[in-house]
Amino acid sequence: MKMPKPTKELKSTPFTEVIELERIVTPDEEKRVDHIFVRRKKICTRHPEGFATEEIARFDVAWPEEPKEELKDSTKVNEEVEISINK
Repeated sequence: MKMPKPTKELKSTPFTEVIELERIVTPDEEKRVDHIFVRRKKICTRHPEGFATEEIARFDVAWPEEPKEELKDSTKVNEEVEISINK
């Protein structure tokens, strides 16, 4: 079983403010993932002029596994059959 990688979103801190400008989520049926495109602005709050940069991030988020139906054990029925041969 493959373990999914945790995805950490960038969050604001006491030093940096993060503002999300755009988010595009594109599902991919074949690979069973969502391709995510995020454009955000980071503003340094400790800088006197509020130094800002724009950042683009792309990542994939895997879909949850579909529950598989449990296979029931097929039971074998052994029957003994008597065959009489008349001569």
